[in-house]
Amino acid sequence: MAVRSVATTDTLETFRTTFNSLGTDVGDLSSLNTTDTSSIVAAINEVNTSVTTAFKIADDSSTVQTINSGDVFRISSDSNTTATVTATDTLTIGLASTISGLTSISATTLTDGTLSITGGSLTNVVNITGSGTANFTTDVQINGASVATSSFAIAQAVALG
Repeated sequence: MAVRSVATTDTLETFRTTFNSLGTDVGDLSSLNTTDTSSIVAAINEVNTSVTTAFKIADDSSTVQTINSGDVFRISSDSNTTATVTATDTLTIGLASTISGLTSISATTLTDGTLSITGGSLTNVVNITGSGTANFTTDVQINGASVATSSFAIAQAVALG
């Protein structure tokens, strides 16, 4: 669209048609989709204010980051978590099916589907496989029968038959 202007030497008719064309170029104020339709300037200012609005995010250590218009707010995951963004405006954060690198777990009961650890006791143990030394501070039983756990008790049981 060319710049519309009226020369001082133009006729009143040229001024009228140029002015009407300018109104057509700008548009009808009632067609604006802004809340303020009093003028083109007011509508542009409203849009400008809404577009340049920023928001802030903060973490537990009080680090604050401002997210400005046009920035992309990225959610990162690691080997133990997943982060998925889907329509409409949904973020889903989950745990991976296999967790590694933990140094401790605190829970009342841990269950892997069969074996349970509750209050320091193992239940539903089918097989214990491994190498090394198992140290027990109390009586060890297999099917309700005590098993000697010291060299002296074993020697005594052999001697007594």
